[in-house]
Amino acid sequence: MYAPSVAGNSKIKGKITMDNIIKIFPLISLMISKLGIENKIVYSKSFCNKNKKLKDAIRLKKLFDFYGSDKSKLHDYHLIYSSIFKNSNKVKKILEIGIGTNDTLMLSNMGKFGKPGASLKAYRDYFKKSRIYGADIDKKILFKDKRILTKYVDQTDHQSIRKLFKSYGDRFDLIVDDGLHSHIANLNLFIHSLKFLKKGGCFVIEDISLKSKTIWLTISTILSFKHKCFLIKCKRSYVFFFTNRIWRDGRVV
Repeated sequence: MYAPSVAGNSKIKGKITMDNIIKIFPLISLMISKLGIENKIVYSKSFCNKNKKLKDAIRLKKLFDFYGSDKSKLHDYHLIYSSIFKNSNKVKKILEIGIGTNDTLMLSNMGKFGKPGASLKAYRDYFKKSRIYGADIDKKILFKDKRILTKYVDQTDHQSIRKLFKSYGDRFDLIVDDGLHSHIANLNLFIHSLKFLKKGGCFVIEDISLKSKTIWLTISTILSFKHKCFLIKCKRSYVFFFTNRIWRDGRVV
């Protein structure tokens, strides 16, 4: 796909292939900006302040910290999840892919001192009327607790994703991708999860590296022709935010 369609010196062709891989999305992003199409980036603090949710963010941070999640210690995601919904008591169903394995031999692990399911427990306490669902590729960390249910999923396999949603049923107010943190895995989950998002629901992809900005700006631009989505600049990374609800001036309507 990325190799130049030419004959000749294989080493030079290999170098151009690598250049294509590295530069294609930055150039597409530049082309979009040259066409005058806005690439929307907001900041986590302004996202929270515009929605007047700072007190709620502090409360959610305490829950993340209490259960041992890194969402507020390493990151500032409490500013986002506290601000997505006007009324947290109206949120009925949440799904997070990536429970947080502490098996250091697995990709995207939290280290041996990580606490699987920490964010699920924080969501449960913050969204008091919601049922919380989780899924992970590490079967050893699956668990069941009050208003929490977890199951296996491989987010690189669309059949596995479909099986997960079939078992969980209905649609979700919020779907969070905190799993493999691979662009292909992110997009595979996003594409096959959209029809399971409630009207007015939100989809969030966490831990997008700063170097990947142009990839996700391009994806956001494509999706923005029909839906509201943008990147949120957080303390250590970007978060991709998608919603099929009405959103005006960075605030919930």
